[in-house]
Amino acid sequence: MMRSISLKERIHTLDIIRGFALFGILIANMITFKTPVFTEVSSMIEGNSLPDGGMNAALTLLTAFFVDGKFYPMFSMLFGLGFYIFYSRMMKRELPAKKLFRRRLVFLWMIGLVHLIFIWSGDILHTYAITGFLLPLFIERSTEVIKVWVVLLLVIGPLLMMGLLFLSSASIQFMVSQEIDTLDNLNATAVLASSVMAEGSFGEILAFRFTNEVILILFQVLLTVPTILPLFLIGLYLGKTGMFTDIENNLKRWKKVMWIGLAVGVPVVGLSVAIGYNAFGWEPFLTISLAEGLNAIGGPFMMLFYVAVVVLMTRKPAIEKMLMPFASVGRMALTNYLMQSVIAVIIFNGYGFGLFGQVSKSQGVLIAIAIYSVQVVLSHMLLKRYKQGPMEHVWRKWTYSGGGRHSKAA
Repeated sequence: MMRSISLKERIHTLDIIRGFALFGILIANMITFKTPVFTEVSSMIEGNSLPDGGMNAALTLLTAFFVDGKFYPMFSMLFGLGFYIFYSRMMKRELPAKKLFRRRLVFLWMIGLVHLIFIWSGDILHTYAITGFLLPLFIERSTEVIKVWVVLLLVIGPLLMMGLLFLSSASIQFMVSQEIDTLDNLNATAVLASSVMAEGSFGEILAFRFTNEVILILFQVLLTVPTILPLFLIGLYLGKTGMFTDIENNLKRWKKVMWIGLAVGVPVVGLSVAIGYNAFGWEPFLTISLAEGLNAIGGPFMMLFYVAVVVLMTRKPAIEKMLMPFASVGRMALTNYLMQSVIAVIIFNGYGFGLFGQVSKSQGVLIAIAIYSVQVVLSHMLLKRYKQGPMEHVWRKWTYSGGGRHSKAA
């Protein structure tokens, strides 16, 4: 059998960043774990509003600015970088890199569908798998060509998102103007969703989610590809330029990335949050689309700022050692991503503790911190005994189980 990447071959900084991304993703996902998806539709009519209580309002704004739309891009960038590292190592061993990568994607797609259908509607794995099939088209391209594609897609993706959100919001607004019961119907659906999610059995929740969420997500998956592909390509670009494999000789470039990410990301995301929470008094159908589009532009820049800060900080051994708990979680990224969903649905859904719709923003953040703390401990304990997490082990077995002359390579 072909061997997996050894511990000595790992880049600890990448594992730290990956663990950091998982923490941010958990905090961002907490809102959809604990509240109905239909509230997003209602916001297109009434606009976003801050929750009651100073702490809850402050955390909502802080999460919108620092977290939302920053850590999925980080996870996506790492996926593209991971593809480059995997492809390069397979090529050095004279193995069929593209074929093996496609096998990895098939596994990811299947796991993503199981996650989406049976556990939680916010799955990103199936979308990553579909988008990932485009990555081999870029592996032989120059860094300049990849950079052009990144810029084009970072413009096209948010514009497409803004256009679709604008049309959706305007359509809902029109229906409200023509039929006074539309908002009442949406609110009634949200109440029904809360009731089913908080009190329903596994079968009842599965049926409700499949009808109201899963089918829609599966139909929309191709629309998300233009927003994810440029993030993959950023990771591929960073891999091809050696900015992770030879960090010491790229410190000036990392500092440049940090300052550009800060200079562009902060004002764009700040404007996004201000518009999203109606600081200018505009109509909701306009504010929602503009806010989401601006965050889709500014979020990746803030993500690069975060990544550059971690890269530069971990040049100091003392800081790297302090951040190693994040690395333990990051080394088991797939296992921990799925574990977060399993733990969260047990906490919030009716077949668990049934807290759906009953948790405030501040309580949700505390729950996220508690879940992540458990993952840090479990990951550290498991990796002291095993080389990788359980899902990573199965994924590796699947990848290298194709048979033939390649399966016996060292």
